[in-house]
Amino acid sequence: MKKYAAMSAALILTGCSLTPEKEGQIQPESHQAAVESISDDCVFQSSGRLDPARCEIGFWLDYWAQVEQMTWPKRESLIEQLGDTPDQLLQKVILSQPVNTPYKARLRAQHWFEQLLPALTTANQQRLSAIIHKPSEHMLEFESAVTLLSKMNNGQDKTIKAQENQISELKAQLEALLNIESNLMSQEEETQQ
Repeated sequence: MKKYAAMSAALILTGCSLTPEKEGQIQPESHQAAVESISDDCVFQSSGRLDPARCEIGFWLDYWAQVEQMTWPKRESLIEQLGDTPDQLLQKVILSQPVNTPYKARLRAQHWFEQLLPALTTANQQRLSAIIHKPSEHMLEFESAVTLLSKMNNGQDKTIKAQENQISELKAQLEALLNIESNLMSQEEETQQ
C-alpha cells in the first residue's frame, strides 16, 4: 500500500513538472513588480532628508511593537523630545497609541495625525487611517462615554446617599413623634383613672 502511495506521489510531481508553465512565467514577473512597488512605496511623499529605514512601513510596525512594551511616563518623555517633521509626528502618534495612554494625550495624537496626513502617500494615508486614526477615534469615543457614565454614576451615588440621610432623619422624626404620641396616651390614661 505504501509503495502505491509513493508511486502515485512521484507520478503527480513528475506530471506537474512536465506540464508547460505559460501562466507561471507571467505571474512571477507581475508578482515581482507588485513586490517592488510595495518596497519602493515610501510612507511619506518626500523622503529626501529621511533615513531610508524610516521610509518603510515595516520599520513603523516594528517600532509600534516596541512602544507597546513601554510605560506611559517613558513614552511621554520621548514625545516631549520630538519635533514636528512628518517622521517625528508619526513617531509621536505611535507613542500615543497603547491602551494605557491618557485620554488627553490620545486626543492630542489625533491632532498630530491630521497634521501628518498630507505628508503621507495616498496609499499610506488609507493604511494608517485604518490602523491608527479610526481605532483611536473609537477608543476616544468609548472613553468619553465611560467618563460620562462615571460622572452620572457618581452623581447618582451622591443623590442616593443624600436620600439615605433624609430617610434616616425622617425615621428619627417619626420615632420621636411616636414617642410623643405614646407619652400623651399614657398621660391621658393616667388622668382618666
